[in-house]
Amino acid sequence: MAKEIRKNGNGGIAILVACLTAIILTATAPGIGLTWDEPYYIATSITYLGWFKFLAKNPLGAFSAEAINQYWSTTNQHPALDRIWSGIIWSFSRHVFDDLTAHRVGNILLAAVMIGLLYLLVAQAYGKAAGLFSAAALMSMPRFFFHSHLAALDVPVAAAVFFVTFLFWRTVDRKEWWWGLVLGLAWGLAEAVKLNATFIPIGLFIWCLLFRRKWYIIYRFLLMGFVAVATFFLVWPWLYHQTWERVMEYVNFNLHSADHGQWYLGKFYLILPWHFTFLMLWAVVPLTVILLAIIGAIRTGKGRQDKGLGWLLVISLLVPLTPFLIGGFPAYDNDRLFIQAYPFLGAIAGIGFGWILAGLRKLTNRTNYPSLFLPVGIIAAAVLLAPQVVTMTSLYPHLLSYYSESVGGLPGATKMGLETTYWCETYVAAIPYINAHAQPGDLIWVEPDSYNVLLYYQLHGQLRKDVKVLNDVPEPASVFGQGTPQPIRGQYPEANWYIFQYRYSQFGKLEYSFPLLAYLKNLAPPVYQISFQGVPLMALYQR
Repeated sequence: MAKEIRKNGNGGIAILVACLTAIILTATAPGIGLTWDEPYYIATSITYLGWFKFLAKNPLGAFSAEAINQYWSTTNQHPALDRIWSGIIWSFSRHVFDDLTAHRVGNILLAAVMIGLLYLLVAQAYGKAAGLFSAAALMSMPRFFFHSHLAALDVPVAAAVFFVTFLFWRTVDRKEWWWGLVLGLAWGLAEAVKLNATFIPIGLFIWCLLFRRKWYIIYRFLLMGFVAVATFFLVWPWLYHQTWERVMEYVNFNLHSADHGQWYLGKFYLILPWHFTFLMLWAVVPLTVILLAIIGAIRTGKGRQDKGLGWLLVISLLVPLTPFLIGGFPAYDNDRLFIQAYPFLGAIAGIGFGWILAGLRKLTNRTNYPSLFLPVGIIAAAVLLAPQVVTMTSLYPHLLSYYSESVGGLPGATKMGLETTYWCETYVAAIPYINAHAQPGDLIWVEPDSYNVLLYYQLHGQLRKDVKVLNDVPEPASVFGQGTPQPIRGQYPEANWYIFQYRYSQFGKLEYSFPLLAYLKNLAPPVYQISFQGVPLMALYQR
């Protein structure tokens, strides 16, 4: 297989695709505002890196309960692997990039490698054009493009899920027993990124029942499971002490995190209805990608010429969506929790595009103008990608507010009662105005639990240090520790400035949200506001 890849040039193209992806994401990262979760992961990655430095100095002492608690207890709701990776990459990249971009480079590299492998997977079975379109389709999904920049866990777990699926496909017909070890290691590392990866074997096993009913496959799955569990525990030192209690703490957090909730169809839900997933995919994935994916799925159902690859992609697409379709599972932040479905959706769209190109080739050959095939194919790809690329360009960097033509864009989605924005990425737009007009000692109010976003900007000199961040969270404290800017406890009427993102989910879970809205309306109009197509995303008020 490796010789075949070298012979047909797909390996070189995959590397070029990955490099181009990394360049684009790195170049556009500084413009994207810090998001809600990133301060926690940034602080934790630095702490984890400190443990490895301590390990080099004191190998025995580093594994003591005291050392583990000191270095690994900053945040423990999710496994540690991606933050270890991000911290290592940051330690080098911070000498080249600004601090926030440096913290994001590790995940940018993961996204880039994944998109290179996505090309390779599709191109080997369906041709170079289908592979290239798969990569372009994924990169042109505005929500995925946005998340690919972040020092968060959603794209890393999507990449991990795809890596395991890719490795499974490339080794499924190899009968050597040790491939179970390799797959187990890969699956364990994926689980050590985020809980979502736990569901990977479900789709793989269903596919095997359809296409590879072999005894060695059963043994491989068993070995894969044992190795994955061992790997998961090995790479998360927080579990080395009080193991059972901490495992249950981790499980309980992920099963009982419904307090976040979601604004959906004009209502606030803690547990979302089954149709949420379908509607959100329809709403936030570009319409051309959805239509091509439908064509690709039909193409997949017409036969087994690809040895079952198309079915593997379709099943892998459905697995991360299924828990939300069944109901009873918490979901929030729109499509963020099932973003690992997007690479498979892009792959299936690429298959659909390849099928259309095959029809175009036949048409140009029949009309005796075969030379038209290449320019017509390029034009077709450009036309299919243009709508979302144009919208991305005009909306950037606020791509979490993207909605497709299928719901009328952002204005149509807002009328439907869908979330306008979330995750505080708009806060950064208010900072220049505050820096220019605030008085020393002024207090700034932001949505509860998001104050670390402003503290990060203050820590790195982007927000003036003579203003204070106000929050009513009990005993608010900076995640960056002592010696860094700290928030002040207080109620919103005490603030001088209000950064208000139009995140309607907050109205359902915060009992003071509607009084706050009434309070802001009684103030003068916003002194600064950002909008898109007439829909406000963030407003800055001054008292």
